[in-house]
Amino acid sequence: MSTVEILAELGRLTPDERRQIARRLAELEGFVTDARGSIIPAANLAELRSQLDRFAEEWDSPEMSMYDDYDTSRAAAEPR
Repeated sequence: MSTVEILAELGRLTPDERRQIARRLAELEGFVTDARGSIIPAANLAELRSQLDRFAEEWDSPEMSMYDDYDTSRAAAEPR
């Protein structure tokens, strides 16, 4: 199948099918897709994960639960 034929077929696919193909192509090229469908280089993933791990203990602490619904917590804390 030629590139022209492949491109013609892409127009016939549903948006979900096109996202699945884009995700698979990204994986083949050494990229990773996140939960939102954003594509990041796989080489950057380990570095990003290690940077975020530094905050995990604090982020998971009970005190941080107030940010689960920040607007409600803030309104409850404001003087009336």
